[in-house]
Amino acid sequence: MMANRLVADAFGRADQYDAHAGVQQQVATMLAQEIAGAGVRAAPRVLEIGCGTGLLGAALMPLLPGARWMMTDLSPAMLARARARFAGHGGVEYRAMDGQAPSVEGPFDLIASSLAFQWFDDLAGALARLDGLLAPGGLMAFSTMIAGSFAEWRAAHEGAPCGLADYPHADDLRAMGFAVREVELAVEGGGRAFLRHLRGIGADVPRAGHRPLSAGQLRQVIARFDSHGGCATYRVALCLGRIAATQ
Repeated sequence: MMANRLVADAFGRADQYDAHAGVQQQVATMLAQEIAGAGVRAAPRVLEIGCGTGLLGAALMPLLPGARWMMTDLSPAMLARARARFAGHGGVEYRAMDGQAPSVEGPFDLIASSLAFQWFDDLAGALARLDGLLAPGGLMAFSTMIAGSFAEWRAAHEGAPCGLADYPHADDLRAMGFAVREVELAVEGGGRAFLRHLRGIGADVPRAGHRPLSAGQLRQVIARFDSHGGCATYRVALCLGRIAATQ
């Protein structure tokens, strides 16, 4: 799909991703701790969706000794960065793959993903397909941005079109059967710093059909954003469970 290509290209260009990914690093660490606390079978088979440069893997591998890992990402460039991070680490396979249409064979004891699912066109459908790859007693664990994220930036548009995507509500994730913990993290420094952050992590892909603001409109948005503190808040859900457990 065209949208998938745009997302893959944007992340492929983010060759300094880790330098801009402070929030992503924090979320990956928190998700790894949630997974370790939930309990996963010894030496699990793990499928990671949207591995990026390997932040979740780096946080989680020490907590899951003996794990056999299948790392996947929509962007071949991101996958190459993960491969470089884990060079010499045994038990890891890599595959360029759209997590919404998984092309791997289960079962997996753990399916994990950090801050990738918000890019899915059909989150419920994708979760159902991934759920079908879990082994009996397996765990699905993911973090995703949720409704309310970047509310300050959206408000600064004051009726002008905002290119940010809509994110799922935490209650919708709970209704699917997941235990959800909500966290908030901030990107500070003003509007221009926020835009640099989005570009740096490859997350500057606008919603479908969005018409970019003029230079003048963008300056006005930045000025309003800065005048109200210049801080953009990530709202993130850490989710554990599996759909099949509720059926």
